[in-house]
Amino acid sequence: MAGNGLNLKDANEIKRLWKLGLKKRAIARITKVHRNTVSKYIDEFILENSDQKLQPTMLNATAPTSWTRSIDWENVRSEYLGGVPLNIIHEELLESKQIEVQYAGFWKQAQKRISLTEATMVRIFKPGERIEIDYADGIELLDPVTGEVRKTQFFVGVLCHSRYAFAEFTMTQSSGDFLQSHVNMFEYFGGVTPLLSPDNLKSAVTKVHRYDPVINQAYTRLAEHYEVAVVPARVRTPKDKAIVERTIQIFQRYFFMKVRYRTFTSLLELNQCLREHLVVFNSKLHRIFKRTRLEMFLDEKPHLKTLPEVSYKVAVYHHAILSRDCHLFFDQNYYSSPHHLRGNDLDIWATAKTVEIFYEGDRVAFHARGKTKAKFVTDNSHYPPAQQAFAEEDVQKIIARAVSVGPETTAMVKGLLEGPQPLKHFRRSQGIVALSWTYTPALLEAACKEANRFNNHNVQYLERVIKMREGVKRNLENEISERSFNPHLRGVNNIH
Repeated sequence: MAGNGLNLKDANEIKRLWKLGLKKRAIARITKVHRNTVSKYIDEFILENSDQKLQPTMLNATAPTSWTRSIDWENVRSEYLGGVPLNIIHEELLESKQIEVQYAGFWKQAQKRISLTEATMVRIFKPGERIEIDYADGIELLDPVTGEVRKTQFFVGVLCHSRYAFAEFTMTQSSGDFLQSHVNMFEYFGGVTPLLSPDNLKSAVTKVHRYDPVINQAYTRLAEHYEVAVVPARVRTPKDKAIVERTIQIFQRYFFMKVRYRTFTSLLELNQCLREHLVVFNSKLHRIFKRTRLEMFLDEKPHLKTLPEVSYKVAVYHHAILSRDCHLFFDQNYYSSPHHLRGNDLDIWATAKTVEIFYEGDRVAFHARGKTKAKFVTDNSHYPPAQQAFAEEDVQKIIARAVSVGPETTAMVKGLLEGPQPLKHFRRSQGIVALSWTYTPALLEAACKEANRFNNHNVQYLERVIKMREGVKRNLENEISERSFNPHLRGVNNIH
């Protein structure tokens, strides 16, 4: 029938009869092949031998493939494999008037003349050998209070042998979220593999290199805890992690479409829904292996490495230079370190609750992590001896002087000197207690009581309040004094 492919013997017979000068209809009768099929093979034969001197009467000028001789098919193939869609190439050829055929005809000829896909290989992984990891754009969250729509990130990890998948949504791809997703993934699998294959995001790779990438220090620390090796995929080479890439595509078409009409208002709600569908996804029959991912995972699980007894605490890495004031900047706050390390680059490892500072591998400072911004977290022992004495002994003297004035003055001075950075408010505290020498302690105590109500610790403000109270007292005394004689007034009140 027309359109069916012929075996090599019949195709060669058609070409042989054509060379003998027979017409297409005659060749069709002799070979018992439809004349359209005969015409197709003869046109191909003419194209292949276009450099030979064929008789003009033998060439079919109206053949549907006559335009194909003007196309540089090698260039088309090169552009297609370089990422240019075939329909774009067709549009460009139409615009340049190299062809006039529709896209369907161009596509058929392109399929015949060039290989539009490169050869692939099947990668076989041993049980418990490797986990592939990748991110994709997640589902948006709606803030019910502000109405703001926030983007999420979709983290996916897949065991390469069984294709058993773990997934969760996070707000960012930052180091903290990236590492915590790993911890959650290992606990979900109940073990780890010797190899991890992530993408080249900054949370995993500090410096990209085809053969020798530099792994992020925080990621290295996690790998050491679980005793695994990190082998990132090559840049712009998705085939290095084809399993997780394909799993993301399948899962996006499955889960993302299942919940396309739902509105999620929190990350917890979204991940709870995801976990329910993840169970269903891993229980579906695999198209190629004819088994579910869960069944294959149960065979693979005994080959996974056992998890460490102590769960990994996610710590992010940062480095900063210790400044002259014995503090370094991290996460919007300032943390102190020993004074003799000023000017040095220090390593910071921070968990959700603590900040550890290291120099050449030795821990030199340990602080509770600040919950607010622009605060100084200081250990006075990190100052030089002179500053330590100044910060400790003189501070106690000022507090003792404030106690002698009264409770309101004491509360104000202690609030300043027992804060995160006492030296910053040392001179102000000196100025406050010094007002008790210029004026009376009672006036200072009354002014501090009013200042504490408004949380105003300014020395100039306290002095204005004291002077105002002095003026009020003087006026009251003047009103009580005896009135002088006035001849224009009568009565007992005018008796002098």
